[in-house]
Amino acid sequence: MKISFSKSLNSDIDILLCPVFKNEKTFKNYDQNLKKLYLDLVNKKLLSGEKGESEIIINDGKNLPKKICFIGFGEKEKLESYDPREIIAGKMKTLMNKHNKKIGLVIASEMEKFFKELVEGLLLVNFTPVKFKTGKEDQKAKEGLFEELVVVNSNEGKFKNIANEALLTTQTVNVVRDLVNGPPNHVNVEAFAEHAKKISKENGYKLTILEKRDMEKMKMGAILAVNRGSGPKGSAKMIIMDYTPKGISKDNYNKPILLVGKGLIFDSGGYNLKPYKGIEDMQQDKAGGSIVLGVFGLLKKLNIKRRVVGIVPVTENLIDAEAYKPSEVITSYCGKTIEIRNTDAEGRLILADALSYGIEKYKPEYTVDVATLTGACIIALGDRYAGIMGNDRKLIDNLIKAGDDTDELLWEMPMHREFREIIKGKVADVRNADNGTSFMAGTSKAAAFLENFIDKSKWAHIDIAGVTYVDRPKPYDHPMATGYGVRMLIKFLEKI
Repeated sequence: MKISFSKSLNSDIDILLCPVFKNEKTFKNYDQNLKKLYLDLVNKKLLSGEKGESEIIINDGKNLPKKICFIGFGEKEKLESYDPREIIAGKMKTLMNKHNKKIGLVIASEMEKFFKELVEGLLLVNFTPVKFKTGKEDQKAKEGLFEELVVVNSNEGKFKNIANEALLTTQTVNVVRDLVNGPPNHVNVEAFAEHAKKISKENGYKLTILEKRDMEKMKMGAILAVNRGSGPKGSAKMIIMDYTPKGISKDNYNKPILLVGKGLIFDSGGYNLKPYKGIEDMQQDKAGGSIVLGVFGLLKKLNIKRRVVGIVPVTENLIDAEAYKPSEVITSYCGKTIEIRNTDAEGRLILADALSYGIEKYKPEYTVDVATLTGACIIALGDRYAGIMGNDRKLIDNLIKAGDDTDELLWEMPMHREFREIIKGKVADVRNADNGTSFMAGTSKAAAFLENFIDKSKWAHIDIAGVTYVDRPKPYDHPMATGYGVRMLIKFLEKI
């Protein structure tokens, strides 16, 4: 996939996309022939520019592309920042076929401020989750993808860097989608670690991978408890990546941002076995860790100015004779004891060890963890908002703002003092789930549990359970994994 620029229209473009506004009859830097075609449609009342409206013209292909699609974006003054991304992607979905390999996009002066959103929409939709089909099904899925985007605008210098950033970012989102969708027999613990090695080698990051024997010596009892059901050969790892930009001051070096992502390769629920229609898609439980790997795939390429440390605890949550059980008491890395009330509340356990280890070792200025943690978050917020909780107003506000800017939305959930009391253990320091009322405010109670492992760090917890894997995708997404979180966290790191 590549992006090129052209100052004028040419006939080798398979289909040209032309955004237009309602009640606008002139567009600066539109080709005269293009203006004539557009005005002809308007005068014949075939096109008004209403949001989502479109009209395709077939030409002789001599001076203009053979196919030209005018797309309505509604009233210019009412256009929201998320509209261009969704409108252009929604239309592109209907145009993707084996004949449209080279896509043109006209950027009139009136649309320049939405350039990044338009390009992102087109590139995010240029993806297929079909990876394991064969024969004609595989061919059909892949042949619909386009290969080149030609931006038609006279000012390449103004947009080239933006286009490159959009390309790098969306390519990474697509990698994350594949990681999240990846079946556990293909994207297993070892494969996850190999992907981290590849990213680190390409970008020159410092990489540390703690193996099970290392975690045993370090007494990381929480992640090891979750791993026990995987059998003696069942792998568990703690992946640690460290990005330090060139020229960073000593003060900034000593105040990194810590990102922690849940890497549950597959979650059966353990002895609290997940039910039918709850277990089939549990390969998605590695989404938080996949997002962290995605962010690290971009940090150096986008020249992020902050030191960032990423930690991904990786294991499976399975069942055998050695699997951990409800009523057990385990000891976490930081020494706090945990009463196990539900083996399906495993994500918070592996995060507990990762958080306390990362905060102790790196003493971050800010800590952000990302996880598909609770079904309660899906019930509360659905599939358009992730939940956010934490202990620092500035950090939470900056993350919410980054989510608004990228349309990867966050909604703050309460952290009431009673949730902290409920999560206290009866026979241990804390318990990983409460009894009797666990269905009430489950997202907030999970955050209250994690709060026990962050020491004094400024911290935010993001529950992505509802937004990371969907049946009802946005126009630029696809069923299954969305890649949610990469663009939002990159925006946050650019601004913080």
